[in-house]
Parts: sequence; structure tokens; C-alpha cells
Amino acid sequence: MSIFHLVMIGFLSVVGLNNVNAVDPGIMGYTQYVNTYGKRYNADEFIEHYGYYRDNVEYINVRNANKSLTYELGVNAFTDISRSEFSSVYLSNSYSPHNMPLVRPTRYPNDVPSAIDWRASGWVTDVKDQQQCGSCWAFSAVGAIEGQHANVTGKLVSLSEQNLVDCSYGYGCEGCGGGWPEAAMRYVERNGGLDTEVSYPYTADDGSCAYNKSESGGYVTKTHNVTSGDMNALYSAIARIGPISVAIDAESDFQFYSAGIFSSTECSSEMLDHAVLAVGYGISPGKQKYIIVKNSWGSDWGMNGYIYMSAEIPNMCGIASCASYPTVLSKGNHSHV
Repeated sequence: MSIFHLVMIGFLSVVGLNNVNAVDPGIMGYTQYVNTYGKRYNADEFIEHYGYYRDNVEYINVRNANKSLTYELGVNAFTDISRSEFSSVYLSNSYSPHNMPLVRPTRYPNDVPSAIDWRASGWVTDVKDQQQCGSCWAFSAVGAIEGQHANVTGKLVSLSEQNLVDCSYGYGCEGCGGGWPEAAMRYVERNGGLDTEVSYPYTADDGSCAYNKSESGGYVTKTHNVTSGDMNALYSAIARIGPISVAIDAESDFQFYSAGIFSSTECSSEMLDHAVLAVGYGISPGKQKYIIVKNSWGSDWGMNGYIYMSAEIPNMCGIASCASYPTVLSKGNHSHV
């Protein structure tokens, strides 16, 4: 008998239900969910997480019934955990535009194309998964470096987030406890390189620094902050530079985001808790402007790991508050930045 059957028997015994037909219909759905996502719980844990699942599914259904929303929520790997647990693991960073590292902001002209997607140019690696480690900052920084490396060399190489998690403590980063994307890029600049993901694979845990110069696959010569809060500057940076590291306030609906153009007036433009990567922007058939954002919660979340964030609300969720990118050097040649 499988662990899931044993857990089901324990659950039914605890709640005093012997007739399967009398059980909340969500139980069977949750058992399937647990199997699908390969989760392992004992009987008590199963009951606890089923409660979160039931409440979250109800919330998802209520939100999706609101036809005024321009996006949808859905069941994913985070549906059976509480908001507090989710926030403590995945949204534990704290970014404030008032505390940005002292790097001179860069401005660009406002004449940019109406749409651009750097994925189509081969500047963006596959969606990755930070797992239960507060390392979003490392994934955001690495994504920006990968994009500029592809720009300069014509080759897209997946670089090592673990290298940053383990080695950038002296730059204000704290491994799985959080960090600044721009500070992580500055570490790469002063360290002389960043190892490839193949040579320094991700473990989702803090470890001892094992950087190997001979395995470096990416280099940074300078870091840049985009003018804080300036949407035109962010658009220009995305259009003229490539993928840009940004920080956002990932308010409650982020946990279950599934599709559509996310729009919110509830999130903050200053109290930011999650670092991601802006890889392009566009306009929907309904004439809604959006920014294409790559997340680091795996491809099961959102639209294959991405969220389209509305640009109709200036600096929504702080997407333009803490944006940064690197200048990359390769084989003696500087990028066009």
C-alpha cells in the first residue's frame, strides 16, 4: 500500500468519516495533486497541507470569477502551502530604492521599438528553479549577465547561481538569506569571472565558496543602475541593452499566477521582496502594455515560468524602482553598452 493510501486512511480516521462519498470532494483532488507534484507528507502533515490547499483553491476560484481581472490564477506547486510559509521562503528579500548601491544611474533616449523579446534573440536561458532558498537575487543577476554574454559572444551559456550564493557574502549578499542583484554583479566584476552552471551546479543551499577561475564563463566590467522609478528609462534599457535585473513587490496573487497580464494597485513600488528578470515588453491585442518577466520558480509556475506585468500603471509593483544590468567583457572586447 502506498504512502498516499496510508495517509488517506489516517485522514479519514482523524476526521471521523468512514463513508468515502461523504468526504469533501477536494480530498481526492488533493491526493492526486500530492502525487503529481511528488510531495511526501505524514498523516498530520497531509491534513495540515490539505487545509491550505482547500483554502487556496477556494481563493483561486473566487479570484478567477472576477471578470474584471486581466489575469488568471491556477493550481501549482505552491497551492498547498500557506501564504506566510511561502513568503518566508520565496519572498524573504527586502529591496528599497532608497538603499540601492551607489552606482550612477544611466539614462537613455525614449525612442524605443513598440515591442521586443530577447528570448527570440537567444539571449535568455531556460527557466530555472531557486527551490527553497532565498536566492532570487542570484538568478536575477545571472540572467542579466547571461544576456550580455550572449550579446557579446553570440553564445548563450548558463551561468552559476550557486557561485553567487556561496561566494558574494562580502558584497552585502547572504546566500539563501537574500542579496542584491547589482551587488552580485559587482562581485563578478571584482572576482574576475563567474563559473558556468555545469562546472558549479545549483544546490539550493548555502555552501563554501568553490569558484574556479578556469571554469569561468561570464565576466563583468561594470554595473549600472537604471534611474529609479523611471518607466521610460526601464523601457529604454530593455530595448537597448537586453534583459534587465529588476525587483518587485510580489503581492499575494503572485503565488498562484497562471496566465494573462498581471495588474494590481495593491502592491508597493518601494517595499520590494523579490528579484526577477525583465526580458522584453509588448502590447496585447487589447492594447494593454506589458513587460515580460522571467521568474525563478520553475516552469510550472505562471506562463511556463514567466509573468506578463502590466505597464499601464506606472512603476507597478516597483518594477522600475531597483533595475540594474552589467557591462560584459569577453575576449578583450567590450559590449555595445
